[in-house]
Amino acid sequence: MSVEEVAGDLHGRQMSGFKDFYQFIAPTRVIAGRGLIEGLGFELSKEGAKRVAVITDEVIRATGLIDKVQAGIADGGLEVATIYDGVPPDSDSAVVVAAAEQAKAEGADAFLAVGGGSVMDTAKASDVIFTHGGEPRDWEGYFGLPRADDGLGRPYELAPLGCVPTTAGTGSEVSFAAVIKDREEHLKFQVADFPMYPLLAVLDPEATRTLPPHIAAATGMDAMTHAIEGYVSREWTPHGDAYALQALRLIRDNLERAVQTPEDDDARGNMLIAANLAIAPTSSGAIGITHSMSHPAGAHFDVPHGIANAINLPWVIEYNAAGGTDIANRYRDVNELLGLEAGGDDATVAHVLAEHVRGLVAGLGLPGRLSEVGVPESAIPALVAGAMGDGCTLVNPREPTEEDFAQLYEKAL
Repeated sequence: MSVEEVAGDLHGRQMSGFKDFYQFIAPTRVIAGRGLIEGLGFELSKEGAKRVAVITDEVIRATGLIDKVQAGIADGGLEVATIYDGVPPDSDSAVVVAAAEQAKAEGADAFLAVGGGSVMDTAKASDVIFTHGGEPRDWEGYFGLPRADDGLGRPYELAPLGCVPTTAGTGSEVSFAAVIKDREEHLKFQVADFPMYPLLAVLDPEATRTLPPHIAAATGMDAMTHAIEGYVSREWTPHGDAYALQALRLIRDNLERAVQTPEDDDARGNMLIAANLAIAPTSSGAIGITHSMSHPAGAHFDVPHGIANAINLPWVIEYNAAGGTDIANRYRDVNELLGLEAGGDDATVAHVLAEHVRGLVAGLGLPGRLSEVGVPESAIPALVAGAMGDGCTLVNPREPTEEDFAQLYEKAL
């Protein structure tokens, strides 16, 4: 075998030629650094905001961060039209509508999300309702927002939206999707379209200073899952690969420091950037069945998304790698980047990475089994149904069956 053939075996995707088609978009203006919250008004004014509806939750508001946000908005000559702090840990259809209605009633013309993924997703979906009306489920799916030229032209813009993430995990501050919970039907659905990309993302470690270590750990594992799944998805792109691999480098070097030493501003700031980068491939559709498994666990049993991902990811790695050497070689790249053993056969490569993730999860003090977070074995049929119907399943590198999902859930329990 020639040198070229060996390289093709180990890194086939990077050396396999030009993809027939992909699209990649990253329109959000990202500013990262220290002391940025005090300049929020100045930055939001660049995006056309004048009267800002701040979307947050009670926990964040109690930390005093929102007081600093208000001062930063006022310092730039803008007004805070209203503050909605009723966002629950899992974003909710009724809350989305309530936030939109409050913003409209108070004369807001822009939104600022200050919080984690649920807060940011609420703000994005609320902006849709604020602008176009209806209910969140009316807009379920991808690329369904109103467009010019009888739906064939450019989508109509939403009200300006900025985000200040207070967790380093979801990356929602630069994604075009909002994941919303329908509590009556026990499911999570997505609303996603290009205008939902926030115009501004502010990455300031000051915003994560009061983040409890266990939440820093869980959200960090969410970011790691985005990066790994984005890199191995069948919808990979060269652009997405660049984001995913840099995100993994930052996670490798900063996640444990950010959890174990919360006063380390550098580590927390770098984790904000890692989460911001890691979501980029998924906005091009690159994701996988770790998310497919985690969404119904959250919908039925309120399992926090990052924890569900941390539990499910190792089993999915081993399952996917058994689908062929081309898939396993993608995990081989991840092993090399993380400083793990990258030699051996496909199963060995996958097992090494899966064990590394399990060890990391345990070291961060997170649960390692779904049964530890309230998921019973009797729920597997409902979880399987949810996972099979999840959009993330369509782009997984290996196509799972209902039986495959049932076995994965049994292992994860």
